[in-house]
Amino acid sequence: MKESSKQSAWERVRHAVSEAVFPSNIYCICCGSLIDGTRNYSLCDECMSRLHWINGRTCEKCGKALPDTYRGERCYDCMLYDHVFSRGYSCMTYGLHERGMILDFKYNGRSYLADKFADILHDRISCEDVKPDVIIAVPVSRRRLRERGYDQSELMAERLAERMGVPIRKGLLVRAVDTPLLRSHTPAERESILRGAFRVSDKGSAVLRGKHVLLIDDIFTTGATADACSRVLLDAGAAEVTLLTLASGGNRKPESERI
Repeated sequence: MKESSKQSAWERVRHAVSEAVFPSNIYCICCGSLIDGTRNYSLCDECMSRLHWINGRTCEKCGKALPDTYRGERCYDCMLYDHVFSRGYSCMTYGLHERGMILDFKYNGRSYLADKFADILHDRISCEDVKPDVIIAVPVSRRRLRERGYDQSELMAERLAERMGVPIRKGLLVRAVDTPLLRSHTPAERESILRGAFRVSDKGSAVLRGKHVLLIDDIFTTGATADACSRVLLDAGAAEVTLLTLASGGNRKPESERI
């Protein structure tokens, strides 16, 4: 059995045990307060109202939220950088409460949140006219996979694929280089660091040729990771790459334009 298949089987067992001991639908996944099983995404009313849902104006390219007073159709980043993916969509703006949930998901063993987040992703993409042929997740490195015990984006993508009825291709997009964390680097530095960081497996071209790929990741900031992945997918024969992320950064002016 391949490593990814073993990991998936183990994750299903761990999820079943976790649900039996600590049912995930009786506590709010954001604040931990007691809720009943009818709450959407297992979020209490207060957390549902304070999360920054993206349901208004968005950047026509990357999908970041735009304020109603913003004049342009693209965010500041997308006016400066021409992204490789064709279109991006996101569910929430990455704020304090969103950050807490996602960090718990990535680093604190709360893998069961993949089901809740997949529901959020599904509801978001269902509002758009997007008909992908295949779903692919942005992969983590082997080191981080060993440390965390699971690939958070792949878990979300797997659950989303079940809801959409679209096949997921695991192991097709590979992280070839274990890159450092990017949060302290400029967009140009991120692009340089990620150059050559991803590749498509040997069988990828046959699978991808002419296909519309829905690429899944947890957070979108500058888009450097999404572009690096999209570039190798397109080079391998994909016809189009659409990006879907759980959260995205805000529409911030470049430093040179701030007053």
